[in-house]
Amino acid sequence: ALDAAAAVKEKTVKIAGAAGKNGKLFGSITSAEVAAEIRKQLGVEVDKKKIALESEIKSFGTFTAEVKFGYGVSAKVYVLVAG
Repeated sequence: ALDAAAAVKEKTVKIAGAAGKNGKLFGSITSAEVAAEIRKQLGVEVDKKKIALESEIKSFGTFTAEVKFGYGVSAKVYVLVAG
């Protein structure tokens, strides 16, 4: 758990989002998408249920998420949503 937390701590995960003319995303970015990108970009397996998003991600920008690894170990991850 400590190794996994160290691998993702304070890292930024980039996710591409599709949006309309007003800059709002079609739908929202979910914890499942964040987990998949952490796996793909950082090589760490994370359960989507263990990701707590700071707020709903419905627009472009940088958002904060907390990943819980159990045993009281967690790490903050930044989610960058771009077009």
